[in-house]
Amino acid sequence: MAHLKADPQYLFDFFTGLYKMVFLMEVDTQGYKYTDVTSEAVRLASLPEDWKGRYIHEIYEEKVAAPLISQYDEAASSGEPVFYSDQMNKFSNISEYAASALMPITDEHGRVGYIIGLTNDLSDSTSSKLLASIENIDYLTGLPSLLQVKAELLPKMEHSAFSILYLNIDRFKLINEWLGIEATNELLKKIAKQTAALLPPESILGRIDGDEFIVTVADHSEDQTIHLAEKILSSLSQFTYEVNGVSIPVTGCIGICMSPGHPNSMITNACAAMVEAKREGRNSIRLFKTENQHQTMIDEAIMEAELYKALDQDELTVYYQPKLNVRTNRVHYEALVRWFSPVLGTVPPLKFIPVAENTTLIQDVTRAVVYKVCEDIKHTPELFKDAVTSINLSAALFEPDLIDAHFIQVVRESGITPSNIEVEITENMLMKDPIKGVEIINHLKELGFRVVIDDFGVSYSSLNYLRSFSLDGIKIDRSFISQIDQHHNEKDISIVHFIIQLAKKLDLYVTAEGVETKEQFDILTSLGCDEIQGYYFSRPLPLEKIKSTIHHFFDYILLKDQFYQEAAVTQERTGEERRLKEIERLHILDTPVEERFDRITRTIKGAFHVPICFISIIDDKRQWFKSCIGLPEPVQTTREVLREFTLCDYVIREQKALIIENIAEHPDEEIRKFFTLSGLQFYAGIPLISKGQMIGTLCITDYLPRTFTEHQFETILDYSKWVESEIELYSMRV
Repeated sequence: MAHLKADPQYLFDFFTGLYKMVFLMEVDTQGYKYTDVTSEAVRLASLPEDWKGRYIHEIYEEKVAAPLISQYDEAASSGEPVFYSDQMNKFSNISEYAASALMPITDEHGRVGYIIGLTNDLSDSTSSKLLASIENIDYLTGLPSLLQVKAELLPKMEHSAFSILYLNIDRFKLINEWLGIEATNELLKKIAKQTAALLPPESILGRIDGDEFIVTVADHSEDQTIHLAEKILSSLSQFTYEVNGVSIPVTGCIGICMSPGHPNSMITNACAAMVEAKREGRNSIRLFKTENQHQTMIDEAIMEAELYKALDQDELTVYYQPKLNVRTNRVHYEALVRWFSPVLGTVPPLKFIPVAENTTLIQDVTRAVVYKVCEDIKHTPELFKDAVTSINLSAALFEPDLIDAHFIQVVRESGITPSNIEVEITENMLMKDPIKGVEIINHLKELGFRVVIDDFGVSYSSLNYLRSFSLDGIKIDRSFISQIDQHHNEKDISIVHFIIQLAKKLDLYVTAEGVETKEQFDILTSLGCDEIQGYYFSRPLPLEKIKSTIHHFFDYILLKDQFYQEAAVTQERTGEERRLKEIERLHILDTPVEERFDRITRTIKGAFHVPICFISIIDDKRQWFKSCIGLPEPVQTTREVLREFTLCDYVIREQKALIIENIAEHPDEEIRKFFTLSGLQFYAGIPLISKGQMIGTLCITDYLPRTFTEHQFETILDYSKWVESEIELYSMRV
């Protein structure tokens, strides 16, 4: 846009004939000075009588002046017009707003010397048009709003057949947290621009909400529309965000409606199809089918009627799926409702639970399930005595009165101790009303129940946000687990690793559900997961079949223990030989430098503000560095030193961490020699453990003495677990 160049007073007089509120502001090093102002502007801006020659910051309080000055700053620095709306500063104001434009006036050298401010009170009829335009445009992306899309689409539908595509960005809350609001906004602008470039003529692209966009295309066949949706999803993957240093592509889901109708109904149907697509997983596309929708409504009505009968005739039963605590080898259970209808056959919970939640039937279903679980616990003490049994709480019951009446009261009447029951709730239940969530969780905890988040990661809330709730644990959703055993699937493993690490920081117990293979089991246990649930051990089973399954659990546990006992008896190796054998198994010695380990040392060096950090493997003769920062150049090049000349040798021999805050003043003369040899005064070395063997060290050192607190010690221990996980993953070639 061309810069405004003219006599400032002339421009002020010119705009006075067009606008009631005009401000002429001189720009100098002190700020923005009122030079001339219309009488209406003086009144509505609540300017004092002596306004002339005074600055904005002199007239208004900080809370009023700061946002106003920021708008002027933008106009002065960019040299471009700035448009904004804000609450007016008049004393009688009751949430009245004004729309303003700031027009920079440049001199012959291109310097902004004055700014003309033009303001309209949005209560007048002229400005109401401006307000309407604000409602119709998404000012972040410049795209039309949902209201505007509908308005533009309606007349066009008289001449052409239109398809609606409803796009939702996956894991948007997670992206927003990792990137931050500003970077996420930039990402949304780029997504909007790139998507627009893919669309054919006469299309409309609009933004509905934070992570949702709408596309309309004319005269497209079903195949053409699906192909366009595939192109849009493919283009999204060009944008990435980082988790733990791993680049992850942006993904989305699209719902499509091609059935003719009013824009409102078509958009609603496309949204319903999008929700179905999200249930199928990332990068899914779902087409809305009218006939299917009508049949679904009929099926749900029949199911509701049969569910009434099922509750009356006691057709619902409870199956149990065992969960193995890999730390203690104790078995716990999840209670899962099952319905075997004489009319409908076996009805999956995913079918009848949503029907029940749309009515008060969910209250009766919950009471029936809780009652059956309590009865089973009472009458089968050999299975449930030392176990915790989890029960899912429906979002439809997430009210204090409903929980008391249909959950807590049933447990109380049964005489079962609440500590034997774990309540599973979803992220969405907490995020919809966090204050109520805190109240309900605290109430359950006070009564003695455990409370965990089920399907964690589906709604992509923040683990740090969960710090607000007194939770006991989380269950990582099966969608994160299903692909971690696939070859080279480092991204999903990194996400799971990240979740487990943060959960441990918040002292949350971690369960992985949907574990189906030994490879998944091995990876999860190496990452520090506490509890495993899935078909790898057992599918959900009726009570009478659980006993034989538990024998399978204990057979596994006994075989594992027997293996280690036999290994200790039959293998006549010294402790050092077993340690060296484990290093050999890892195949890590003399391997190239890798970013996955360098990333850790950089992170730790920055966290402790030390000049030197390294990860080392120690064999029988040498200390070999897998990653090192700050060591002398010869060592950086050879990546090894003789073991006998290192403090890390003490860590291996003594089998424990070694912290020396001032090496020069250490009572052991042998240790003081290291100060003479290297000049180092501070040392913190943490053992790295693999399969019970001490294979190396994680160390930070400094040339100055340091005080090392208990908190710092716990922090570096946490980092050592990260290193150990990476080493195990490396050995599995993941």
